[in-house]
Amino acid sequence: MEDKISIILPIFNVGDHLRGGIDSLINQTIGNENLEIIMVNDCSTDGSDKIIDEYAEKYDCCVAIHHEQNSGAAYTPRNTGLKACTGDYIMFLDPDDRYTPDACEVLYNAVTENDADMAFGRFRRIFEYGGYVQESYSPYPDDLESAYPDETFETANFLNVPDFLWDNVLERILYGKDLEVTYKRDKPIDKIIVDDIEQEPDLLKIAPSVWSKIYKRELLMDNNITFQPFISGDDMAYTLETLLNANGIVLLNNFMCYDYYVRDLPDDKSITNNVNVRLLDELMESYIYCRKLTEGYSKEVQNVSINPHLLYWANTWKKASFTKEENQLLLSKVNQLKEIHQTDRKTKMLLSSISKAIETSIKMSRE
Repeated sequence: MEDKISIILPIFNVGDHLRGGIDSLINQTIGNENLEIIMVNDCSTDGSDKIIDEYAEKYDCCVAIHHEQNSGAAYTPRNTGLKACTGDYIMFLDPDDRYTPDACEVLYNAVTENDADMAFGRFRRIFEYGGYVQESYSPYPDDLESAYPDETFETANFLNVPDFLWDNVLERILYGKDLEVTYKRDKPIDKIIVDDIEQEPDLLKIAPSVWSKIYKRELLMDNNITFQPFISGDDMAYTLETLLNANGIVLLNNFMCYDYYVRDLPDDKSITNNVNVRLLDELMESYIYCRKLTEGYSKEVQNVSINPHLLYWANTWKKASFTKEENQLLLSKVNQLKEIHQTDRKTKMLLSSISKAIETSIKMSRE
């Protein structure tokens, strides 16, 4: 193999999970001699810094980088990794998760054999506390039962509502009708291969996970694609920007390339599981950024890249508690999105319902 794959890990206080994440790279079937593992420590205080130094000393493929100041989010160490990496292809891993053993090999073969700019697969959501595994959402019919006969997957349902409600109501509200531009949905589909996103806008309905994808270096560097400064939503913006710019996109619809561990234990939560006003504020900022990226694209691309995320935002807001001043800040951001994202009546109604709910909460806090 002549090419090198760089894999970038943003690291902050994940000591209990870190070795498993790095080991899932060291033991890839493609061979770690073909990998460049860029581990960027964002001023950890739990010994993660010593762990990555240990791997860097033991393995030629491992590179340890240490920030002098903590950035407080994953986007800065990811951008540091992008500046430092030298690979022909680039991937990302959140260090408390795992790549499946053949993830790099299968994704690399998919992107090179199809001369594509990017390729990606499905992922498992592993709920450690609940003890069940959920398949990631795909708008395309699959045959996971044949691909993984020894595994049982729960329906993709990231709002954690009753399955009947999800299957018959919320999924349709979130994702809308199928946009059968290139691929019909009359039978299981193993691979989606298109030249650009307009040929299959439904690809934008898939979770915007940077870590389930492999990118050609030129796609990122020639288009100056970097992570935006959002504590939440940076991955959404990054994924959208790559999909909009990619010449050649491949989805492996029956391949699980990643194990995403939902850290739902009370004493073991990630940053984005701790809801605060900054998280929702910056998440809405990312929606605004993404909507501006899609200016000039079809209405379908504009809608599916934003609308499915709005119900998640509203549901997260509803479950949290904010002061009047915090709600006023969030309302101002929702209204900013309303000004530029008025593609159809459904979109207008969705945004209006969110702003009305926040306005009602502000009014009640005054009484």
